[in-house]
Amino acid sequence: MYLKQEFPRGSEISRRTNSNRKLANVSRVVALQLDFVAKPEGARELNRELGILLQRAGLAREGLETALLLVSDREARLVTLLTFWDASRFAGGREQRIAWMQKLLSPFSDGPVRVQTSAPQFVAAEPSAELVMDQRPNAAPVLAQVAG
Repeated sequence: MYLKQEFPRGSEISRRTNSNRKLANVSRVVALQLDFVAKPEGARELNRELGILLQRAGLAREGLETALLLVSDREARLVTLLTFWDASRFAGGREQRIAWMQKLLSPFSDGPVRVQTSAPQFVAAEPSAELVMDQRPNAAPVLAQVAG
């Protein structure tokens, strides 16, 4: 469920939202998302093997900052590799880096590797006095409630 809510211009939330927008516009990182179906025999050791492969490929010299492997909790063969690149170095060789990553993943993939790039925007969550976590041991499935 999504809630689209407007805040008065002078409110604390409005000030935080505007400052988050300023931070988001200064993106120094590009996210390269690679989605694929892992080969049946290759999904178990994928994290370790990909880590070794990325290190051996020397992609850090080409601007690779870090990577995050996401394996579906519903189907172990559905995999997403999120790689984060230095934006200034990525821009000049976008197509080449995409081709490198697709080639590196081909031994692990049971089909095509879908690719997309984006500019990540990190959300800075701040604690709220209005949100109280329910700490009772036998609490109902409600995780939080608004105080008031």
